[in-house]
Amino acid sequence: MSRQTCWSACFGVSWLFVASVWAQTPTTPLPVAQSAAPLMTPLAQAPGQLVNPPSGQANIISLPELQALVAPVALYPDGLLAQMLMAATYPLEVASATIWLQNNRLTGSAFEAALAQQRWDNSVKSLVHFPDALKLLGNQLEWTHRLGDAYLVQPSELMQAVQALRSHARQTGNLQSGTQMLVSTDPFSNIIIMPTNPDIVYVPTYNPMVVYGPWPYPAYQPYAVYNPGWGAMAFGVGVGAGVALWATPYWGYGSIYINNGYYNRFNTLYNAPGYRYPARVGGASYWAYNGAHRYNVPYRYPNHGVTPAAQQHLNQARQHAQQYVHNHGGGGSAAVQATGAHHGVRPATTSNANGGRNGSRRH
Repeated sequence: MSRQTCWSACFGVSWLFVASVWAQTPTTPLPVAQSAAPLMTPLAQAPGQLVNPPSGQANIISLPELQALVAPVALYPDGLLAQMLMAATYPLEVASATIWLQNNRLTGSAFEAALAQQRWDNSVKSLVHFPDALKLLGNQLEWTHRLGDAYLVQPSELMQAVQALRSHARQTGNLQSGTQMLVSTDPFSNIIIMPTNPDIVYVPTYNPMVVYGPWPYPAYQPYAVYNPGWGAMAFGVGVGAGVALWATPYWGYGSIYINNGYYNRFNTLYNAPGYRYPARVGGASYWAYNGAHRYNVPYRYPNHGVTPAAQQHLNQARQHAQQYVHNHGGGGSAAVQATGAHHGVRPATTSNANGGRNGSRRH
């Protein structure tokens, strides 16, 4: 089967899968909790400062439901969480990548070459190196659709929800530093989760009804995308990260921070020459949603989604973050390298040029 035929078949099956899920979804959107900004702090962040929604755009997702929505992934390492949030805004490509990975039997350089031929957004493509994370999104598409659209609508509040849940898990004693991850707090009280070994990322498994202690919102239970038999916290296979993780949450503003060096190397390694995205200039930049990868997937909040007002909100968040960095002497490759080692965005000068499928280990 040719690559084009394989892609077409995968795309078609993915669309049918997504359409079947949406056909069962209520037409009235559920409330979405306020999104909390990502935890990693690659550069200095304003202390808890949030950008207000544009005039006339009220929060349509409540904080309790936002917490229910992010509960299954709030304790993931910051870099992996950031890339899952980006990928969730492109649910059809997530479905396609999940099916592609399940049906792929290639290994090594043949696998990498086949991956380079796919046209998915780099946030989706990066998750192929973390199969458990990709399968969680790809096998639970209704939840993924809600998660991505909630991040588009209320990024700052969604990240607040993540921080609130991390605080609950820490207070119950279920979120602690160990062999697999390092838990710390930044100067603005954001809880940061990083791999203990920057080269090896462990995807946690946990039951939200256990790890956070007594769930405070009976009307909004955590989305049932987890195994109810899981306990407080466990880890499976450690995955060699390489340059497959190139983003991190920017907690103070709800945006996502990109390590341009890692991103550009990933872009070159895992996209065929004709499929590569423009290189990012400088040491760091901020994520911008690309509707071209959405295809015809409907927005769950069509009156509040990627409208001019919402796009203005996202742009405003990035501009405020960039201005704060500029005013405090941040930016540039030196800043990326200096801060990345402490906050999870590993410097672009690392000697490991490979992606995340090598160096796996079980712990």
